[in-house]
Amino acid sequence: MDNITRFELTLKALNGFGEREGHLRVPAVHTEFVGDLEVPLGSWVGYLRQRRRKGQLPPARITVLESLSGWQWGPLRPGPSTNSDRNVRIMELHSSGKSLRQIADEFDLSRQRVHQIVRKNAMA
Repeated sequence: MDNITRFELTLKALNGFGEREGHLRVPAVHTEFVGDLEVPLGSWVGYLRQRRRKGQLPPARITVLESLSGWQWGPLRPGPSTNSDRNVRIMELHSSGKSLRQIADEFDLSRQRVHQIVRKNAMA
């Protein structure tokens, strides 16, 4: 798939996400489906933000993204519950015997991120 087609596909995925969720704050590990295609939307959004910071994103793509209602370049802020509150809850669930997969699914995080939180808080 060429870059123009990939950009259009991921833009379509971003629009679908925005219509459904009411915002464009895509979680880093989020995957969106466009038809039968699985689009790694969270990593794509992060990649675009990184390229813009480095001055490597074409002005035409910046214009397209900035025309989307709700688009933000960042930095994104955490939602209503703080990471500290979330991490305490993750540790409680882990202590009660829940698996990393179950915890990750509950908080919409990767298992690797949950493992990092558990390891960091176990050392503290």
